[in-house]
Amino acid sequence: MQCLEAEYRALLAEDVNELDRVLRQKEALLSELAQLPAMAVGRAQGDRARTSAPRKKALERVSALNKRNAMLLVPRAAANRARLHFLQSALGRAAGYGADGAVAQVRQYAGVGQSA
Repeated sequence: MQCLEAEYRALLAEDVNELDRVLRQKEALLSELAQLPAMAVGRAQGDRARTSAPRKKALERVSALNKRNAMLLVPRAAANRARLHFLQSALGRAAGYGADGAVAQVRQYAGVGQSA
């Protein structure tokens, strides 16, 4: 949960260096979390029940913090799309992304966009 709080602070501060560091840490923690259910296999049912309630509560908190952080990104992503559209329009061309992720010019033919 500490990395989600650090992510939140980095997003608010728009500190891309700190955000990069925190996101690497977050990915490592998510990989560890993904393996938790497998660790319970072979343990007695009573042991699993005693540890599952606190784990479930912690995972719910992590989910809530992650959603909060994502909400900070929504308006920024929309603003970035609007800026990109404006710049492309100002240049008199539209650009899109191809299946490989590369920027591709889009030409309009009879109202239908096709990648060049």
